[in-house]
Amino acid sequence: MQVIDRARDYGFLGREFLVWLWYKSQTNQGRFSLGEAGEGELWFDCRVVLQSEEEGTEKVICMGEKSNLREARFALAEYKSVTEAMLKLIIGDDEWSFTLDSTWMNFRSFKTPKVVQDNDKDPEGLFYEKFQLIEKALSAMDFIYASFIKIRLSPEWSSEELPALVKWIKKGK
Repeated sequence: MQVIDRARDYGFLGREFLVWLWYKSQTNQGRFSLGEAGEGELWFDCRVVLQSEEEGTEKVICMGEKSNLREARFALAEYKSVTEAMLKLIIGDDEWSFTLDSTWMNFRSFKTPKVVQDNDKDPEGLFYEKFQLIEKALSAMDFIYASFIKIRLSPEWSSEELPALVKWIKKGK
């Protein structure tokens, strides 16, 4: 099976993941367990792209304050799928911003917390600190995605999670 075919066959997981993230971020005050790393916050931030499941149909791009993405919620209630979202991840005092694409699960426009350059520090130290910050965010997102897959494959998905998610989506109208 070719990579493109696999992306088409399993693309629904990325779309479901983004909707689940949005739902969880709004119903859990943005809090997510990060395993041994503790707890973090994850928010939809300013930009959501939705598209109909059918090929060649309209794409809806909603931009605005994170708390005011009403048009995006309405589009979701009208059977559009989230295909990409700008997210804000907060762990302790560190804050990342990035766009996540549902098809390939790509990170774009990835912004890490500022790394302060000290004159006494060597340039390699700055590189490794920046790399460590990237790794911290990617590990957090891996853990959150693994949590989603665990729930998605469990009986809890059909009995509890999906009905609550559908109810939340319908409230968007």
